[in-house]
Amino acid sequence: MLKEMSRMVVSVALALMIAGCASPAGSSAGPSDGSWAGPSASPAPSAGPSPAIVCDTAQFQPAPPLTCRPAIGAAVALLAGGHPAIVSEEFRWGGLCPPGAPCVPPMPDAGIVIIGFAGGSSVYILVNAATSGSLTTTAAEPYPSGY
Repeated sequence: MLKEMSRMVVSVALALMIAGCASPAGSSAGPSDGSWAGPSASPAPSAGPSPAIVCDTAQFQPAPPLTCRPAIGAAVALLAGGHPAIVSEEFRWGGLCPPGAPCVPPMPDAGIVIIGFAGGSSVYILVNAATSGSLTTTAAEPYPSGY
């Protein structure tokens, strides 16, 4: 009897461990702009809360070829494995521009993604949309403080 109970406890524990491993990881929650509905391309190395997502609310007419979710997805996919957990993802149209400086007006096919890490510095990645719909990205660079 004790042996059978011991087996049942081990079976239940194993089932719980397997169920925990099967849960979706790396999914991102946030405001939907209707252009992307899937998990981040590169999940954070440790399970934890979904990162905070901030999308630029500027409106372009006609609809822009670059939108928040695809830009963030392309930027996160660019990151090398082994990075710290992502705590924030932000998309803005335009490029990196110092506060108060005269900057080029944002275009609907170019933006910047800023990724914040737990216990580390943020990085930025420039993202551009081609007329074909494909996205190109630059290498991740340290995000300067004060921007």
